[in-house]
Amino acid sequence: MRKTATAFLGLALTAGLVGHGTADAGRVSPTLLDLAKRNVNTPVGVIVRFRVPDTGAGRATFKALRTQLQGAIAKLGPSAGFVNAALKQSGAELWLDQSVYLKMTPGQAYALSTLPIVDEIFENFKVKVPRAVALSAASAPAGTPWHLQKIGAPQAWAAGFRGQGIRIGHLDTGIDANSPELAGKVAAFQEFDGDGNKVSSAPHDTEQHGTHTAGLLVGKTVGVAPDAKVLSALVLPNTEGTFAQVIAGMQWVLDPDNNADTNDGANVVSMSLGLPGTYQEFVNPVQNMLRAGVIPVFAIGNFGPNAGSTGSPGNIPDVIGVGAVDQSGNVASFSSRGPVNWTGAYTGTFVKPDVVAPGVDITSSYPGGGYGSRSGTSQAAPIAAGAVAVMLSAKPGSTIDTIKNALFGSASNAGSKNNNVGYGLINLPAALGKLGVNAGAQPAPAPTPAPAPTPAPAPTPAPAPAPAPTPAPAPTPAPTPAPAPTPAPAPTPAPAPTPAPSTGKKPSILLIDDDRGQGADVTANLRDAIKANAVAGGAFVIDRSRGPIPLSEFTRYDVVIWATGEQYQNTLDAQDQAVLQQYLSGGGRLIVTGQDIGYDIGSSSFYRDVLKTRFVADSSGNAKFVTSGALGNTAYNLNAAGSAQNQFYPDVISNVGSSVVAATWGTAGANAGTITAQSIRVDQNQSRTTQKTQDVRGLVQNIAAQVIGNVLGNIFGQGQTAQKAPTQKVQAQFAQEEAGAIVLNDAGKYRTVTMGFGLEGLTPTSRSALLKDTLNWLMR
Repeated sequence: MRKTATAFLGLALTAGLVGHGTADAGRVSPTLLDLAKRNVNTPVGVIVRFRVPDTGAGRATFKALRTQLQGAIAKLGPSAGFVNAALKQSGAELWLDQSVYLKMTPGQAYALSTLPIVDEIFENFKVKVPRAVALSAASAPAGTPWHLQKIGAPQAWAAGFRGQGIRIGHLDTGIDANSPELAGKVAAFQEFDGDGNKVSSAPHDTEQHGTHTAGLLVGKTVGVAPDAKVLSALVLPNTEGTFAQVIAGMQWVLDPDNNADTNDGANVVSMSLGLPGTYQEFVNPVQNMLRAGVIPVFAIGNFGPNAGSTGSPGNIPDVIGVGAVDQSGNVASFSSRGPVNWTGAYTGTFVKPDVVAPGVDITSSYPGGGYGSRSGTSQAAPIAAGAVAVMLSAKPGSTIDTIKNALFGSASNAGSKNNNVGYGLINLPAALGKLGVNAGAQPAPAPTPAPAPTPAPAPTPAPAPAPAPTPAPAPTPAPTPAPAPTPAPAPTPAPAPTPAPSTGKKPSILLIDDDRGQGADVTANLRDAIKANAVAGGAFVIDRSRGPIPLSEFTRYDVVIWATGEQYQNTLDAQDQAVLQQYLSGGGRLIVTGQDIGYDIGSSSFYRDVLKTRFVADSSGNAKFVTSGALGNTAYNLNAAGSAQNQFYPDVISNVGSSVVAATWGTAGANAGTITAQSIRVDQNQSRTTQKTQDVRGLVQNIAAQVIGNVLGNIFGQGQTAQKAPTQKVQAQFAQEEAGAIVLNDAGKYRTVTMGFGLEGLTPTSRSALLKDTLNWLMR
């Protein structure tokens, strides 16, 4: 039935072209146009946006938008009936955007774009929140959390303003309505699929992001506006959705019962999502939201620290775009900076963000009743949105401009808006004062945040949101992934260039947790060491088990640490290797750490030619290694008390070409000819034991006498015996080849560190010390 309707749609579109010229034809995205030229006949999901006049103001806008959309479809002529039929089968009406979502072939999309009523047609592109989450752990807060004190929320509450009577639109990964922080705070919940259609489901969170951001909005002890309610739309399942999904969620939070005559929609909307660059596609629905009198408060993006690194829709000039600061008031390294260059509905160079709010190590609710600490503009945006809700509860009926003027005019940098912090850190009591409401004593003034580590920003143009008639171009234009003036985005926007770290500064670090759930959790074990050695708020983690990681995630960080834990198969697959090679070719810095990485991929060109490391054998037969050269002269021991005690088969590795061995097994400068290949602990994993004893790489399961005496007694107690197997000497390329534990590779454009063991196998003090020395070498 669906195929038949699509075929009829093609005929209808052809018929609809009769009598119509193409002088006023709409735009079709370059991708769709290219597919049409190549006669690709596979149906794709597209957004068809119509040309309609500007609507009026207030909630009547919603009714007008629905009427106008139906009128636009009717003007399709012979095609209208078939478009309506397709809508019923697989499409969605996105009245907030004056568009529809349909499935059609690229050729049909091109034909439809030639009709005068059609403004543009583009792909239903992906929208997401960054996959990386802060390396933090938290419990229920004791007392008032710092992020609430920082903006003066307690003073506003004491004056009686807690967001009462205000509804906040919340578009995210979902929400746990049963969280102690959110119980009774969810006014309504709705899930949407990728086509923009409603999905029947009870409130739930597909990740943790949504419950965390909702807690910051209305949480009992962690929220800025604890007496407000949220209208929560699940539009980012597992942190990723589509344009149709997001727009459907936006229009739902504005009018959840689909009746413009009832006043049940959001007064303010908080969104912590987007894409780097400028996306014209978001402008139309945002402008219609503004016409309805609803205040958009959006995250500016986690694409910093470079100038011109903002993301859409937070960088749309008329929205309140929010950046992030830490507890000291310093702008977070990840927080996106302006300026932003717009062409189209807005034309000019604009200053962004508009304000900043706490966004580093922010404690809030997690699904299941727990708490977690996260960092990002995803956290700063709901804190600012909560502040707006409090302001609206203090002065109901305030216009958007009134709220903006009060919020901007009371912030810490009010007199001098810039591209790092905008008007500065929000000050809720002072903002209420601007509204003519007395909220008592104000929080201590925050220092004007200084960007770190960011290059000098481009000169600041006239303050946003109003563009200058003739804007001065920024010296370093921001990369804009979305095509302009044709607004359809590329499926995968080009990543920002790798930021150059400042010498002597702590780096931003991305940990890739690739243990695949086997054995000790590397994130739990490495968290503290990485946080201690990373710039404040600059330590993040991505779980590799959730899928391949795109290049754009890596390029945001100074250093990537890939940790495989006890995983001994598929440690870095071909796709991982290819993306990492791209990352390194752009000047990246990489640490790979895991006891079986060499064992698994030692024969690959990535290991030999990119990491400049040779896998000699598995295992070292010794739990001790000694560093040298750039890493100092220190002895370390694996599996000591306090470590993860999960090291069984540390790799023996050596350098290739210009790389150097910076640590050896047993003693300083030990050569491979003196090493006996044997495990250093009894392995209870029978599958791994079987594979290793039969493997052609010559691994054995014999534990040396000295290791039994020094390790087994402590770990397993008396009476344990090792599994016996013939010992084998390592086959070195030459007699004096070093029995390496760590290889440093300075390739000029990039640097890598290969560890033949897992960092989690060291005690907390030792792993932090070794990581510090390693990062110092990588960053110098």
